[in-house]
Amino acid sequence: MLQTTDVKLRKDFDREVDRCIDHHEALTVTRDRGENLVILGETDWRAIEETLYLNRIPGLVESIREAACEPLSEGMRLEDVNW
Repeated sequence: MLQTTDVKLRKDFDREVDRCIDHHEALTVTRDRGENLVILGETDWRAIEETLYLNRIPGLVESIREAACEPLSEGMRLEDVNW
């Protein structure tokens, strides 16, 4: 996670935000007074939202974990999937 201070963020806002977006990392902004904050690019936030949504579907995470452990030789060919 990237880190900066509130003072530095005010001075170099565009550069700090670009750094956050370019590296696809959250930018933690530390403050002397009050709670710190986190800046995140919209693309990265949407990916987090999608992950949170998918994790709410009962059994999906377990199914993905099981499938990840399954040898490819035991899987189904794409041509055999009934879409």
